Amino acid sequence: MRFAAGSSITATIFIASLLIMPVHVAGAGEPISLKAAVLSALESNDMLRAEGARSEAARSRADYAKSNLYPKVVFEERFMRTDNPGYDFMTRINQGRFTGTDLAGAPGSFNNPEAINDFQTSLSVEYPLYVKKARLGYRMAGAEAVAVDLDVGRTRENITHEVYRAFLGALMAGAYLDTAKAAEHDAAEHLRLASVMEQSGVGLASDRLRAQVAAGEAARNRIRVENDVEIARRGLGLVMGVDQPVEPTTEIIPDADPDINVLSDAVENRADIRAMAARVENGETNVQFAAAGYSPNVALFGAWQANDHNMPLGMAGTSYRVGAALSWTIFDGAATAAQKAGARAELARAESMFEWMKREARFRVAEAALRLKEARQSLAIAEAAVKAAEEGVRLIEMRYENGLAPMVALLDAQTALDKARSDAVRVRMELLMAHGDLRHRAGTLLSELTGNGNF
Repeated sequence: MRFAAGSSITATIFIASLLIMPVHVAGAGEPISLKAAVLSALESNDMLRAEGARSEAARSRADYAKSNLYPKVVFEERFMRTDNPGYDFMTRINQGRFTGTDLAGAPGSFNNPEAINDFQTSLSVEYPLYVKKARLGYRMAGAEAVAVDLDVGRTRENITHEVYRAFLGALMAGAYLDTAKAAEHDAAEHLRLASVMEQSGVGLASDRLRAQVAAGEAARNRIRVENDVEIARRGLGLVMGVDQPVEPTTEIIPDADPDINVLSDAVENRADIRAMAARVENGETNVQFAAAGYSPNVALFGAWQANDHNMPLGMAGTSYRVGAALSWTIFDGAATAAQKAGARAELARAESMFEWMKREARFRVAEAALRLKEARQSLAIAEAAVKAAEEGVRLIEMRYENGLAPMVALLDAQTALDKARSDAVRVRMELLMAHGDLRHRAGTLLSELTGNGNF
């Protein structure tokens, strides 16, 4: 079944048309579709939850950086008892209790005062009117939070890709089980035929023994593949965020041939590349941040204060302070120049990495497209090999029944058929894997599998 790239796809096809037959293991639970598996993983995958927490932390850091632009209001209540001469004199004035009698014993009363209590209540405000580094720091923290969100987006795409591959891996294991069962059935039939030939006097006991060994090997292989099915389904459950094995349905979205040029262009919108673009822009801001060490800082401040010698929050004496402050670093030992040079170097590094990521992404898309073409061509060869091997077994089986071919020839032909069947399953899955790999490298797999695009 073929669909033109970009066409609207609303139907699904059974992967049984690509595999030998559908597989169902009793007791494995209700089969789950590929889309449902992806949505479940996006909700429950532990690594994705961890990335979500990382994104939340980045947004919190941006909020923290933004707080540097707002006024700071501080309330404070302090208690002090002292006989320090300077503090004694100042405290009496602050409490509004200084009188002429306090001068009567001067200077002795000043040098050796009695201990005094002071409850000090204060409310202070500081407002950064112009602090360039604070503004640039907030801009950088916000841009990094956006970049981290895009990182999470790429993680979602990676998880989707893992689910896709695990889903197909579980289907492939089931298809291998079909081939193993078919091989076991054929081996049993060969053993039956050899036994009949021996009983009729036209066959050899050695033929029966060879057929018996082959039947035992086929049974052991079937047991191994049954375990492979269980492991593959547990692997699918793992990426979905559950502890139980998950059985996939035999449905999959059609493998439409994509427009490679469109996918190659789509890499510009891939989440991780957009995240790198945001970090390049942040690198430019970081250069400005480093240079801001030479910029002046202007702030407004104010404070209200109450002092009392008897109780907290008392207001025996009150006062206030308001003002403005300007600070400007004229020389810092070339620290700002060094920081600016380092920021420029980091920017150059980010720009080079950004260009490499885009170039490497386009290469990976081209590589995946060639692998897709290779898989489609290989599929035709593998299907022809299965037909040839089946015909070979049929012909040699007829010759064996007529005494014209030895059992070893029939067993060799059966081995070739078993391998051809397994190869066909592998190549068919490689074709579907190649479709997923191509779209993942272009950054479109998630949207297409969840119904927002055309697969």
